[in-house]
Amino acid sequence: MSMPQLPVAGDLAAELWTLLNQAPPGRVTTYGQLARALGDVAASRWVGEQLLHHEHTAECACHRVVRAGGDLGRFVTGEVADKQSLLEAEGIEVRQGRVDVSRVFGDFKSSAPLRSLKEFQETVPSRLTQRPSGRRIETVAGIDVAYVAPGEAVAACVLVDRDSLETVWSTTVRAEARFPYIPGYLAFRELDVMLEVWKAAARSEHRVDLVLIDGNGILHPRRAGIGSCFGLLAGVPTIGIGKKLLCGQVDLEGMSERDERPVVHNEELVGAALKCRADSRPIFVSPGDQIDVAGAARLVRELFDGHRLPEPLHRADRLSKDEARRLKT
Repeated sequence: MSMPQLPVAGDLAAELWTLLNQAPPGRVTTYGQLARALGDVAASRWVGEQLLHHEHTAECACHRVVRAGGDLGRFVTGEVADKQSLLEAEGIEVRQGRVDVSRVFGDFKSSAPLRSLKEFQETVPSRLTQRPSGRRIETVAGIDVAYVAPGEAVAACVLVDRDSLETVWSTTVRAEARFPYIPGYLAFRELDVMLEVWKAAARSEHRVDLVLIDGNGILHPRRAGIGSCFGLLAGVPTIGIGKKLLCGQVDLEGMSERDERPVVHNEELVGAALKCRADSRPIFVSPGDQIDVAGAARLVRELFDGHRLPEPLHRADRLSKDEARRLKT
């Protein structure tokens, strides 16, 4: 089976401003409508953040974007009254901080860039291998990403001996990460820099038997989290570790130390919630590629050593943040 190519994500911000300029004076649109025009309503929060933090000019149309129920929402100047004045100047009636959304503008002409990314993700599950790993796992790498500045990332890789939990080798790589954070699309933000640090690991004299990725594997609405995409493109057994539950259902009530709870999405077992300590927050473990849920959960439990994250990923998290802080100074 041929390996897929990660599609080019493109400039999502530029597409957003192109869409915004299509909303005519005297009409309003919503954050959700703009996100749908980009290809996925999951981008709604990012749209809101972009409109709240940008280089604002008198010609900007950002005041024409309101919440789904008609509430004006926040405004780039920090004053909602400024937003109301601009809307009223264009003939839009505002009553008690709300507008009539019965005629919301939504006739956008868009390339819907997120749609092609979703289509790529939908090809991933059929290419994955979800079965018990038949190989002996002696060394495990953790890969995590931190940020020096918006759009500038540092990926860290830390290789750990499975039995002793001693660090065998580590390195960092600095690279651009221009794509924004949108739930479900982390791979298009961080996968390139993760693959760069993986190449450095592959060039070293050390064998890597399995990789832990900071991000979900198949615990993803389309079974295509960054852990799965990484495993598929790198050709290595991979486990995804999420710090928050992206999708699915799990009973976290009364979890004890090293307890394990199944995570189910659309009636399919997609991962496990684990706790290192009774007082720690759970993490969400799922196969990336070349391992199953039971094997992933068992291995992660073995790699706990008092921290919320398994040791390879805990150390990669610390190393990436330390390097990012160093580069900021």
